[in-house]
Amino acid sequence: MSENKKKYTKRPVIIRGVANMFLPLACVFGCYVILHGAMSPGGGFQGGVLVSSAILLIYLAYGRRGLKNGVKYHFLHSSETVAEIIYVLIALLGVFTSGVFCLNYILPGNVIETTMLMNDAVGYHVMAGISCLLVMMLGTLHADEAEEEEDEE
Repeated sequence: MSENKKKYTKRPVIIRGVANMFLPLACVFGCYVILHGAMSPGGGFQGGVLVSSAILLIYLAYGRRGLKNGVKYHFLHSSETVAEIIYVLIALLGVFTSGVFCLNYILPGNVIETTMLMNDAVGYHVMAGISCLLVMMLGTLHADEAEEEEDEE
């Protein structure tokens, strides 16, 4: 039985090395797509999914324990709501300035448009939501093993 546990908890060095190499690239490229989504193809949804792919890399490299230690599920779940609130507040800014919901309004004195800010909020919301879903789905893969460990004790 102990051989099986070692087999599942210890990942090969090559997988961990490649995951460590691509983890920052996935995050940076996803953030790039989010930040430039208002000006180019892509946007909040696509970038959020790219950033959340880092969850899969962590799982492949370090397994369930690494995912549990590296990802703060409750923080992601609660901050997802904050991104929704930010989106609605920025959309309401258009109502107060011109009477149109979700109007693309350039903030005075800046070059920042509200579309860019809403795109960032969507990107964070998608990243947090997909990451929470991945953590839950990957956690169910090992639910049987956890029950077996409890039965043995």
